[in-house]
Amino acid sequence: MTPLLLGVLAHVKWFTDPRLHPTDYGLLFSLPVVGAFLVALGATGAAYLIQHRVPEPKMVSALERYAKTGPLALRIALGVALIAAAAANWLFVPSLVLAPDSVGLALRVVEAACGVFLLAGLLTRYVALVLALLGIVAMFPFSIESILEQVHILGIAVYLFIAGPGVPSLDARRRAHRSIEHEKAPAAAITLLRIAMGFGIAYGALTEKLLNPPLAQALLDQSPFLNVLRPLGVSDPVFIWLAGVTELAIGVVILSGQITRPVMAVGFALFTVTLVVFGLPELIGHLPYYGIMLTLFIAPDANSWRVQRALRRAA
Repeated sequence: MTPLLLGVLAHVKWFTDPRLHPTDYGLLFSLPVVGAFLVALGATGAAYLIQHRVPEPKMVSALERYAKTGPLALRIALGVALIAAAAANWLFVPSLVLAPDSVGLALRVVEAACGVFLLAGLLTRYVALVLALLGIVAMFPFSIESILEQVHILGIAVYLFIAGPGVPSLDARRRAHRSIEHEKAPAAAITLLRIAMGFGIAYGALTEKLLNPPLAQALLDQSPFLNVLRPLGVSDPVFIWLAGVTELAIGVVILSGQITRPVMAVGFALFTVTLVVFGLPELIGHLPYYGIMLTLFIAPDANSWRVQRALRRAA
C-alpha cells in the first residue's frame, strides 16, 4: 500500500525534467479527465454527507483554542523551506532550479532574506507582499504554470498578511503589524489558505498526471515499484489515472471546505510517507504544506469564537 500512496501525492516534476514533457491542456475535456472531475465531485458529495451527519469529537474541536499558533507554524515552515531552497539554488521547490546568473542570484538572495525575516517575525506583512511579488517575477524565468503549482505559498503569504506574524515575533515585541481589524478577517485568512492549498493540489494533479501522462510515465520508468498494482494487471497509464484522480479528489474536497481536519490528517500521513523514497528534497518542498496542514487541522474554519479571538490576537 505504501508505494500506492507514494504514487498519489508524489510531485513528479521535482524528480523528472518537465521541459521534456509539456502539459497537454487539450486533454482537459477528454473522457478520462472529465471522468476524474466527476469522481472528485462525487468524493466532495460524500465528504459533505460526512461533515453534516457524523459529529466531530469534542476533544478534536477543542484544538481551536490553539489557533493562535497558526501564524507561528506557517512562519517556521515557510521560513525554513525558503532558506533551504535558496541554499540548494531552487526557487521554492526542486523543479524550479535557478540559473547561475545575476537574475538567479538576485532571486536567491530575496528568497533567503524572506525566509530569515519570516523566522524572526520581522516586517511580516511586507515580507508577504514581497513573496507575492517574487511569484509574479518568477513567471518570466520559469512559467505561469510552474508558479501556479506553488500557489500554496501565496496562500501562506496572504494568511500572514491578514492575521499577522503571531505573538513570538519581533513584530509583536515592537507592537507592529497586528492582524487586520475586521470582523471577517479571521475567516478570510483561513479560507484563502485552504483554497490555495486545495487549488495547488488539484492543479498539480492535472499538470503532473491527468494532463501529462508522459511526465508521470517518466517517473514510473525511473521508479517502477511506484506502480504497486502492476502485479494485479494494472498498466502504468491506468495507474497514472488512478493516482491523478485521487489527488484531484483530495484537492477538490479541500477546496469545498468539507471534513478539513480528517483530510489534513490523511495528507500529513501521505506527505510523510513520500519522504521514505524521495528524501530531503521532498521534505524541503513539503515543509510549507506541513505548516498549512497543522494550521487547518487546529482551526479548519473561523466559525468558532475561539478561533476568531485567537487570530485577532495573533500579533
